[in-house]
Amino acid sequence: MKFDAGFYERYYRDPETRVASRADALRLGRFICAFTSYLGFSVRRVLDAGCGLGHMRKAVREFFPRARYVGLDPSEYLARRHGWVRASVADYAPRAPFDLVICHDVLQYLPDREAARAPFDLVICHDVLQYLPDREAARALGNLSRLCQGALYFSVLTAEDWRRNADRGRTDSGVWLRPAAWYRSRLGRHFRPLGAGMLARRGFAPLLWELERPWP
Repeated sequence: MKFDAGFYERYYRDPETRVASRADALRLGRFICAFTSYLGFSVRRVLDAGCGLGHMRKAVREFFPRARYVGLDPSEYLARRHGWVRASVADYAPRAPFDLVICHDVLQYLPDREAARAPFDLVICHDVLQYLPDREAARALGNLSRLCQGALYFSVLTAEDWRRNADRGRTDSGVWLRPAAWYRSRLGRHFRPLGAGMLARRGFAPLLWELERPWP
């Protein structure tokens, strides 16, 4: 199974098998936008990298009605159905960067030789995983630093999440599991964490009180 209609029916639409609902995604999108606004970022361009069905778009329009929303996804099915830009976050190279980038549950589908596969027979991959180079995931993280000039929301299924947090009956197992430290070390080269998955491009220093900052 690729990122086709069946994939999105199973993991996004069907109440019996989906991981999260449209309402869940909308709540997350509203949090991201509210926190970005609270931190004082000026938002004119928003990139939803790996946008899927585009459930975040409504929240972006509520909080930043004048901002341009760009949905990015490698799925041919979604590009045809919803009009998203069809590209990988590792390769996308627009003319101008974005003030807010949302990258939610995407990079576990990109391979790297340091990552371990989940121990299942079914493999569901982003486009055709076997044709992607070994360093695709690391390259995507580097590209995020070029795509984002302000705030970044980043979340991904890590090896620790798979062991402790994920509902394995609903979560896609055909992914590449990496430790959280693998992502932190690479994101930390260009971003600093603000808490709750939000990061700021280095050079931006939004005011956070001491107990609002990530705890050591």
